[in-house]
Amino acid sequence: MTNETSAMSAYSGDTLAGRSPGELIDLLIRDEDRAPRNLIDRCAQCGEAMVEHLRARVDDDRAWQSGVSSGEWWLLLHAAMILGLIPSESAGLLLVRLMRRMVLAGDDNLQDWLAGYWPALFANKPQPPIDAVRELAGDRALYWYIRCQASDVVVDAAMRAGPAPLDRVLDWLAVCIADETEDWDYRISAATALLDFPRGRHRALLDDLAARQGEGVVHFSAKEVEADFARARDEPGWRRRDEPWRFYAPGVIAARQDRWEEEAARGDGGLADDGDYLDEAPALPYVRPAEKVGRNEPCPCGSGKKYKKCCLPNEQA
Repeated sequence: MTNETSAMSAYSGDTLAGRSPGELIDLLIRDEDRAPRNLIDRCAQCGEAMVEHLRARVDDDRAWQSGVSSGEWWLLLHAAMILGLIPSESAGLLLVRLMRRMVLAGDDNLQDWLAGYWPALFANKPQPPIDAVRELAGDRALYWYIRCQASDVVVDAAMRAGPAPLDRVLDWLAVCIADETEDWDYRISAATALLDFPRGRHRALLDDLAARQGEGVVHFSAKEVEADFARARDEPGWRRRDEPWRFYAPGVIAARQDRWEEEAARGDGGLADDGDYLDEAPALPYVRPAEKVGRNEPCPCGSGKKYKKCCLPNEQA
C-alpha cells in the first residue's frame, strides 16, 4: 500500500459545503475507508437528497457484485453510517433495505463490519422503520444472523419507548424463541439478548435452552442464566459498545491503515476481504467461554459476531 493510498483524507468545511450529493459520494468512493467524519456529517446534512442518491446505490445490482471496486464496496458501509445520522422515515426504511440486500447478496463482510451497531443506527428513527425491522426479524427466508441483529433493533427501540413497550417486545421475542419450528441458531442467539433483560416469566424458557446446548458452540449455560437473573438489571450488550461513527476517528483510521499494511505484507488479503468490528479495540469482554468453537461460528460471548471477529483474537493473544 503506498503512502498516498494510506494517507488520511481531509476537507475544509467550505470545500464540502459547495459539493452536491453526487460529488460527495464520489469523494466517499475515492477515500474508501479513509473518509473523515466531517465528510460523513456533510452527507447527512444533505438529508433527503442524499437518501435518494444512496437509494440508487443500494438498489443497483452492480453494487453488490463481486467485481465491484474497493471504493464502491466501502460506500455501502458509509451509506449505513450516513443513513444512521438522518432522523427520517425514508432513511430508516432504506437502512432496512440495506440490511436485506446485503444478506441476499451474501456479503458476510459488510454484515460483520456492522454487526452490533444496528440499534445505534436506528436510534433516531420514527416507528415505521422499526416496524419494518421487526418484519425483517421474522422473515425466515433470511439468514438467522441478520435476523438477530434486527431483533436487537426492535428491543432497543422498545427500551427507549418505556417499560411497558419493552415488556411487550420482550414477550414477542420470547414467543419467537420458544417456537420449535424456528431456526435453532436464531433461537439460541436471540435468547442471549433475552438474557440481558431478565424477566421471571422467561426463566423456564432460558433454562430449557441452556440445558439443550450440547458440546461445541455454547452461547450460555445454566449458571449464566442463574447469574443474569440474580443481577436483575437490564444490560443489553449493544449499549456497551462505542458509537458506530468511531470508525471515522483519526486514530481509528490510522490504526486501520497500519493493519492493512501489515496484512498486505503477510499476504492476508485486501481491505474488504475479512471485515472486522468498527472499533479497533475489542467490543465486548469475553465472558462466556466455550470449547470447540469454529472460527466462523457465532462467538459464544453472545455479541452476534463470528468467533474469529470477536473473542478469538483475544484468546490467541
